[in-house]
Amino acid sequence: MDLSKVEVVAADVDGTLTEGISFVLDIDAIKALRELERYGIRVILVSGNSFPIVATLKRYLGTSAPTVFENGCGVGDFNWRELVVDEELCNVAKEAAEILLKVLSTNGWKPSWQNPWRMCDFALNSPTGEVKESDAQKAEEILREFGYLKHGIRVKASRHAIHVMPERCGKGLGVERILKRFGIPLEKLAAVGDAENDLDMIKLAGIGVAVSDAQDVLKKHADIVTPYPAGKGFAWFAKELLKARGLSS
Repeated sequence: MDLSKVEVVAADVDGTLTEGISFVLDIDAIKALRELERYGIRVILVSGNSFPIVATLKRYLGTSAPTVFENGCGVGDFNWRELVVDEELCNVAKEAAEILLKVLSTNGWKPSWQNPWRMCDFALNSPTGEVKESDAQKAEEILREFGYLKHGIRVKASRHAIHVMPERCGKGLGVERILKRFGIPLEKLAAVGDAENDLDMIKLAGIGVAVSDAQDVLKKHADIVTPYPAGKGFAWFAKELLKARGLSS
């Protein structure tokens, strides 16, 4: 593990650049992100959010790399955008999400307000505001009964929602697509996250980083676990990276 080789940082947003698992960006994380970019270390924003949300974050945070949106179902920038799976499969995922909502709405689950702008990953928000892995498992069983799993549709959990999407989608796949586009090897990538849906990205990277309040499955596979949670943890890692690169201000 050699931090001095890192040229690109893939950063999850919710729970990694925010204050805890809230939707409020952490000031220290923003400053750290800007410092990385100032020294030429490109930051890829990686999120389960829709493209308009992630693209807006990119513009106002000032990141230079393309984004990964909808949990890796798509990648893009202001000048280009593409899905990593067939559009037909995305239509099946949308249909499956609508069926799932009909079943779960009686228990208080609601569609994400972003769904009208989503292309392939359709989210349902928990009535409690927090999602457990068991919620995703129960949702998959419902889709199994309706025959959607055999069509390659799966349910993944973030901390705020369950996501109905094609099985091939993943944050790691999206990040890898961007790295190949720019000819950057995986060993020059560090990835930072907090939740189970960041796992494939963490495994893919030359250096995988979990913030201290990350879910256990992520910390188990990470090369580095930060001493601080969420955005403060990202800021700590950015400082350590700059120090290893001899770029500390």
